[in-house]
Amino acid sequence: MYDFTPLRDDIPNGDVLLPGDDGYEELLQRWSAACAKRAAAVVLPINSQEVSTAVRFAVSNRIPMTVCGGGHSSSGASSTEDMVVDLRKMRKVKVNAEAMTVEFEGGCLWEDVDTALERHGLATVGGVVNHTGVGGLTLGGGHGFLTPRHGLTIDNLLKAEVVLADGTIVEASEDTNRDLFWAIRGAGAQFGVVTRFVSRAHRQDKVWSGTLAYSADKLPDLLHFANVLYGRPNSEGHCFALGIGFGPDETSRVVSAIPLYHGSEVDAKRYFSGLLEIEEIADDTEMMTTAKTNTLLNSVMDHGIRRLMGPGNITMPLDIEPMLQTAEKFWKFCESHDGMGKSVLAIEFFPTDKIREVPQDATAYANRGDYYDAMTSFAWENPAYDSEIRQFNRNLFWA
Repeated sequence: MYDFTPLRDDIPNGDVLLPGDDGYEELLQRWSAACAKRAAAVVLPINSQEVSTAVRFAVSNRIPMTVCGGGHSSSGASSTEDMVVDLRKMRKVKVNAEAMTVEFEGGCLWEDVDTALERHGLATVGGVVNHTGVGGLTLGGGHGFLTPRHGLTIDNLLKAEVVLADGTIVEASEDTNRDLFWAIRGAGAQFGVVTRFVSRAHRQDKVWSGTLAYSADKLPDLLHFANVLYGRPNSEGHCFALGIGFGPDETSRVVSAIPLYHGSEVDAKRYFSGLLEIEEIADDTEMMTTAKTNTLLNSVMDHGIRRLMGPGNITMPLDIEPMLQTAEKFWKFCESHDGMGKSVLAIEFFPTDKIREVPQDATAYANRGDYYDAMTSFAWENPAYDSEIRQFNRNLFWA
């Protein structure tokens, strides 16, 4: 058992919570209930100096530690039975509209960043679910609805403040600690605690977006449309995401699409005419801010149940028949297990031109190829399903 009394004395403004303390149980909660662990201590720093103090304490006492930003890791990376440094009290955002930059602390959610930028008619590349933390998404590369227009989140990162394993606080950028800056862009969680990010912001008008829902029998038509769209010139970063899952009743098979068009509604409906010609069961598309687009998936990706994300890639044009077979396997598996109605098999039809403009060796991010992201998001309630779901997830794209 560890003695955290000295750390409590050295964290004057933040908090160190132990089992039994008021608020401790709440701090254990994660986006995926399957990842919650009972930490020996949860440290709540309010600035980088207190993060440094916590890191030095963990290292000097040989206490394993992890960092929690938004807590969205479905691998359990933001939880431990030892010491958690929880950044939720570090959520300041500063926008410099003149310099077109945004500075945000490591405990921010993308909602914090989107909201601050929206006030200035600006945006940056962030997550498609705005209650995701900025840290994990950024340091892993970072895909979002603006990726086709501006590249990855790390391609817009200008500098970062990092607390190293010895507690040293350094700045990493193209001009300072260049090796570290290279590393944190794609493999950043391995090199320190990032307490502050500074990213490039972009002028952003309203877009045409929203959610279209279709019955399952329309999936072949939707995949065919994706192939047609892939063959068109697209220098503006128009895109759409496809979700294979279930309706609000969590039992009816449904396919949903979220298109995004940079321009007027008239032009958008012309560009996405092939999509709009497919008979839908619901349509709430409209002109909206990109900040609102980043809320469209929030309800299906909400907190409180067991979650598992699985990555995959697809090349275009799609071979439609294998895609239909994969969707059928996904649907049947979910239907054979109670409480899996919020599970989704998603494909992001996000053009990769901007991603591939950056040389492969310019950052630690390894996936700058001409392929699209496909991913599973399994949701369930019964812990007895854990192992079976993880095995199915591993096999889905490869079996």
